[in-house]
Amino acid sequence: MKFTYYKYRTKINIVKKDLKDKFPIGFTKKIGLWKKGFLAEKYTLYQLDKNNYKDYLSDYHAAMARWINEPFNELLTNKLIFSEYVGKYIQVPKTFGIIVSGQFYSNDSRSIEDLINQFEIFVVKTISGGGGKGVYIIKKENDNQFLVNNTKTFNSNELLAFFKTLNNYIFTDYIEPSEFSKSLNATSVNTMRIITLIDPETNKAFIARAVQRIGVAASAPQDNFTKGGLSASINLETGQLSDCTRHPKAKEHKRYTHHPDTNVKIEGTVIPDWSSIKAEILDAANSLPMLKCVGWDFVLSTKGLVAIEGNHHPDPDVLQGHEPLLTDERIKAFYKFHKIL
Repeated sequence: MKFTYYKYRTKINIVKKDLKDKFPIGFTKKIGLWKKGFLAEKYTLYQLDKNNYKDYLSDYHAAMARWINEPFNELLTNKLIFSEYVGKYIQVPKTFGIIVSGQFYSNDSRSIEDLINQFEIFVVKTISGGGGKGVYIIKKENDNQFLVNNTKTFNSNELLAFFKTLNNYIFTDYIEPSEFSKSLNATSVNTMRIITLIDPETNKAFIARAVQRIGVAASAPQDNFTKGGLSASINLETGQLSDCTRHPKAKEHKRYTHHPDTNVKIEGTVIPDWSSIKAEILDAANSLPMLKCVGWDFVLSTKGLVAIEGNHHPDPDVLQGHEPLLTDERIKAFYKFHKIL
């Protein structure tokens, strides 16, 4: 009963979101896409005027895949649990405390006042949720001025008052990007979205797809695809980046070989030490076999690879803007085994 309810609710949600977004294609065409399980924007992003929709994991199927990791979803959906448990197997940001109903509970003897005085830059983010919502990157401008997400400036009293309005947030350190990460765009944290799946035949992890996300002026200080950030496919053998796509707002499908704000060349750039990065990711995924599907968000930092978070049913758009998932027989077999297809 629960599954049937969610199946119909998912279909309704696709229609409701499209009606709200008002993507500029004809209504008849939208109805055809809804019947196939796609949001209207995918007509442009996936170029469905010339590509076969059956090769793509639809928005409907992606939403239904949320059950694959049950009963272990909370290892990914709860960032505090993710930090404590997944952090045993791969480097994650350090959590210094939690904010519940405006009250800060420290993991050590330091108060929140001590922490904001100690760090030049830190992160406060909601325990659950995704898409960059509820994430505050806070940078100390001077002893009594703090810049939040490059937009608002608070003095220390105002910042502490702001924290008192929050509920179920964690206070973590800021991960300093490596020189390579900064070279893509210095004003944002540029993360890799990497999908690992557990092969149902071998019970071993494999990397299904990987992209490098790159922030733009509209998305800074984050790199979120839905806020206009770029996505470049990562060649799984070489670590070389492709040209970029971004979340469509119009019928025209655009691609970028260079960053649209800075003109820095992206296509052809190679992620340093890619083979070691792959091995580290697969080691972590194989240590967590109960997590059959993970959409990892990694930062290449000054201290190595860091997993910022994991997603239990990652949106396929940032990946499939480059090539469809279901043309890979291993990926297709995975979703068939879990009765998503």
